[in-house]
Amino acid sequence: MEEKRKLKVLTIENDSLSVSIYKHYGEKMKNFFLDVYNTVTLEDSLFFLDNRPDIDIIFLDYRMHSRLTGLEILQHIRAKGFKIPIIVVTGSGNEEVAVTMMKAGASDYLVKKHLCPEILEKSITDVLKGYEEMKNNFDKEKDSILKDMAVKVSLNALAIMSTEGIIVYINPSFLTIWGYDDMSNLTGKSIREFLTFPEKFNDVIESLKNKKSWLGELKGKRKNGNEFFLQALFSRIEIEGQETTEIMASFLDITRMKDAENKREALYKGIMEVFALRAEEVGNVETAIHIHRVAEYTRFIAMKLGETEHFRSYINKKYVNDVSYASMLHDVGKWRTPNEILLKAGKLLPSEWEIMKKHPELGVEMLTPLLKDKGNNQYLKLVESVVLYHHERWDGSGYPQGLKGEEIPLSARIVALADMYDALTSARSYRTVLTHEEAVGVMIQEKEGFDPYIWKVFIDNQLEFKKIKLSI
Repeated sequence: MEEKRKLKVLTIENDSLSVSIYKHYGEKMKNFFLDVYNTVTLEDSLFFLDNRPDIDIIFLDYRMHSRLTGLEILQHIRAKGFKIPIIVVTGSGNEEVAVTMMKAGASDYLVKKHLCPEILEKSITDVLKGYEEMKNNFDKEKDSILKDMAVKVSLNALAIMSTEGIIVYINPSFLTIWGYDDMSNLTGKSIREFLTFPEKFNDVIESLKNKKSWLGELKGKRKNGNEFFLQALFSRIEIEGQETTEIMASFLDITRMKDAENKREALYKGIMEVFALRAEEVGNVETAIHIHRVAEYTRFIAMKLGETEHFRSYINKKYVNDVSYASMLHDVGKWRTPNEILLKAGKLLPSEWEIMKKHPELGVEMLTPLLKDKGNNQYLKLVESVVLYHHERWDGSGYPQGLKGEEIPLSARIVALADMYDALTSARSYRTVLTHEEAVGVMIQEKEGFDPYIWKVFIDNQLEFKKIKLSI
């Protein structure tokens, strides 16, 4: 039997479950074995590719955890000159997205719900074959071909500039967003002239000295003087064979999106808080104070994680705020759990425990009218993850799915610790309240059930948890 070809695969994907699926499919293929690596952010992806030129293929998710999409990641990878086949795999795409990604330099486009080992293997086979043919026929021109596909054929506004911010190229979408008719007079100008707060670009430059990319929001200034909100992504581009470095920037006008999102999330959060408070009232299982304490513990943990190198590029101010609100819904499914089980003073029978363990799934079911249209809304995705997975454990001993390690969404891993600490230090029908010190002792025994990074935040800051407990 012919030996399988081993392929080194980089998955740019924020869903750890999808990464696990790729690894599983890689073991089922007839002709390939997939050695799978994973990154989440553009920064980490560019750093990884710089240091791993032996990567054979990239699987790129289209929907990421923030407003950053796979399209922008693809553009920056191609503009930087990486010569690697890229298969876009998405759970929520359409024909327009597929066409756009292919025009921007993707090698293939697959939909997650249709994915299986056979389909993925066929895509890999076709992509590698096509890429080898392209390499043989257009080796000298391939680099510029891919860059042109990524930069010129784009719905986003794109600009290439010097490290001082002097524009050397802009695409037609840049003109549209800023309200100009002709690009001939714009090259040679500083990008600062197109921003409401030019000094913000200095922050970008400073950041790019140590990092390969910068993602954030800026305010633009149109030709007519009107201001608008921008999502901006800057990355350094090293030109092969030259010492010169350029900066590529992609811009998305998010003015309407930002306004609609703020209004929508205010409504969602209001509705969710009512849900949470009502769930706490039913059967008087826990007081409303419990959900507010869990929210504060969650906020504190997320904030501290965001200060670490490991999570700095993932956790921002919006994430901290969103996951704190999302945590208030963690036990909403108990609304549908019988009171005789919730209020039972003694140990639950095995049959009763099985009913209790259904509350995460019941919670998601209750919230379906809101969650079914979550799309790429970060807050609603966090709500779903928290409600469904907050009883999963790092060592795989949790429920309802027995997920392990990073298969569990980060939001749920945070809330798991926050919820357990407050449960231990609060009076329950089935046991007496524990002191802070006693609760810490129990949690030390349960250490293997927690994310090591989150556990360290708790241990290093346990007195802050005690202060929050006493203040609410």
